[in-house]
Amino acid sequence: MLTSYDRNYLRIGLPAALEGVLMIFLSNADIIMVGTLGTGAIAAVSIFTQPRMMLLTVARSVAAAVTILIAERFGQDRHDTYGDILKKTMVLVVVFLGLAHIGFFIHLDSILIWMGAQQDYLPDAMIYGLWTLPAVFITSVTTLMQAVMFGRGESMSVLSINIQGNVVNVVLNALLIFGLGPFPELGLLGAALGTVGGTIWSFLLTVHVLSAWRIFDQGNYRLTRAYLREFLGVFGGIFSEQGFERIGMVVYTRMVAELGTIPYAVHSIAMNFCDFYYNFCNGMGKASTVLAGHSRDQNKTDEWRRYLWTGMRWSLTFSIVAFLLTYVFRAEIFGIYAHDPELFPLGSLIIAYVAVVSFPEAYQMVCAGILRASGKTTQVAAYSFISITVLRPIITYVFLYELHMGLEGAWLSLALDQSMRAACAAVLLRKVYHKRHSDHALNPC
Repeated sequence: MLTSYDRNYLRIGLPAALEGVLMIFLSNADIIMVGTLGTGAIAAVSIFTQPRMMLLTVARSVAAAVTILIAERFGQDRHDTYGDILKKTMVLVVVFLGLAHIGFFIHLDSILIWMGAQQDYLPDAMIYGLWTLPAVFITSVTTLMQAVMFGRGESMSVLSINIQGNVVNVVLNALLIFGLGPFPELGLLGAALGTVGGTIWSFLLTVHVLSAWRIFDQGNYRLTRAYLREFLGVFGGIFSEQGFERIGMVVYTRMVAELGTIPYAVHSIAMNFCDFYYNFCNGMGKASTVLAGHSRDQNKTDEWRRYLWTGMRWSLTFSIVAFLLTYVFRAEIFGIYAHDPELFPLGSLIIAYVAVVSFPEAYQMVCAGILRASGKTTQVAAYSFISITVLRPIITYVFLYELHMGLEGAWLSLALDQSMRAACAAVLLRKVYHKRHSDHALNPC
């Protein structure tokens, strides 16, 4: 039987989790349509992913910080302060991320070449990138505004908006890439314009919802020392954590790519499938962040504890389901992505690793969400740096080049990385738990 805590957790967590999963489905539809234009088109779109993710890493770190600040104010019933946080943060985003996007726009050719773009598809990558960069900026602003919704626990609104935006993107892609009906056949340019159209739609819907809530009537745009101190204190840890994760993934992927074409193809398929549950877990982590922020005040310690155990219980439940489905149907899952019989033995083995990784992956993301909302962003960034950026590359190197374990060694390294982060998060969370318990015992009112 579901308790009120279960229902509230799932009300916030499930829409956020399903949003991530649905976004991958729609993204795959996008890639399939671009794929009809040829290998060069796929490479042109794919090479722009890294510059795009560099910019969005900053935007998502800002949004995560705002979610925590809004959630804390929600728990304190300070509902008239949401707009002030949003407006002040929007100044930072428009100025600093605006300048970053302009810099990327001016030097995009050099950036793409540095990322590894080849001359045969560089002109197509430039067309796609130059037209898509404005969409990345719009997405950054939209993500910031949606952080207010997440902080209030309105994840269903975010789910609805982003699904509509991505559906618009897919529809426009179909019309403009292939020139259906009265629309011109624009090829790769059509894919870029479809992306712009989808992001504008999401932006307008987000503005409409916040306007209906009268968020823009609150506060002002003037930056203050008190705001900067509070915001940067939260943002610094989150941005460091995400930056360390990106650096670690680049190094890790580079080493796996050197194993050869077949192992790397299997690895890419496994990572693509792994992203489904990763994004689902990310939604659960957001729910834990929001609810821990709502109950951060000392007089809500009992509520904080109940949401902590609720998050742990549901992460275990979903992980068991994910493990069983992935492990039992691992051959069928791999067969959806690949049809070469030569890949199946290795592919089936690596998908089994994906199944096992679901447990520490979900646990550490839920714990990290609670820790961030409890003021431990720096500590989360510290253990993430040690595990992802330092230990994972070292362990991967040992498994690949000293023990010659091949792709299995790379995934064992990833599983150990997730387990180490889960262990660190558990230790930190235990300390926070006991500190809140002792403080509450001394000051029960």
